[in-house]
Amino acid sequence: MLAIKTIGNFSKAVAWAEAAQKQEPFSISQGLNKTGFDIRTGLNSGTKSAFNRPVKFTTNAFLVKKSNKRNLITYIYAIDQEKKDRARYLRFGIHGGSRPPKGFEGFFAHKVPNDGTIPSGAYFVPGPSVKINASGNVTMATLQRITKGLSGAKRGGFFIGTPRNNNLPPGVYRRSREQLFPYFIATTNKPDYSPRFNIQKIGDKIVKRRFIKYTQEALDKNIRAQLAGK
Repeated sequence: MLAIKTIGNFSKAVAWAEAAQKQEPFSISQGLNKTGFDIRTGLNSGTKSAFNRPVKFTTNAFLVKKSNKRNLITYIYAIDQEKKDRARYLRFGIHGGSRPPKGFEGFFAHKVPNDGTIPSGAYFVPGPSVKINASGNVTMATLQRITKGLSGAKRGGFFIGTPRNNNLPPGVYRRSREQLFPYFIATTNKPDYSPRFNIQKIGDKIVKRRFIKYTQEALDKNIRAQLAGK
């Protein structure tokens, strides 16, 4: 009786081991993907403390490309599609360095008429006349107003260049009642950023806490499902 019972238990162990071997790649993929989505949540949430009042453009920056049992790599990445490019700006919070000109800066420098005094590759620093939203960014309404006002009119409109007969620097100005209101000042000084968003640390912490747990749970579930189906 003892020998028969041992053989029976051994057979169950063999079946369990065979099921584990078969289900391992799929279970690892499930563990990777579940961990990846947790990392995405952690990174998106982390932008709120790493950056000053970030908008949804930043707090929803990260996506997940899932793994499968034949390719056991899950990717967590920032959106880099044209006109939705979060990665371009986030990298300066992650690695530091000087950011490239923003879209509206290139528009001011190259897409609308100016007097030729705007430096090549200029950055445009908001002046006292510019309204800033709750996230510290120039409002779209302000940019639209400036665009409409760049008609070249001598009175009441906007112009880009260096005002004459005074010491004001080049920039974007509005004329009104013989006064000049600075909206943006053009400068060649690149805005520098120091690293502040440690995505590697956030990701490593989540992997350490959850990957093995998620993978073991998936493996146990998949083994039991396979054995129950025999």
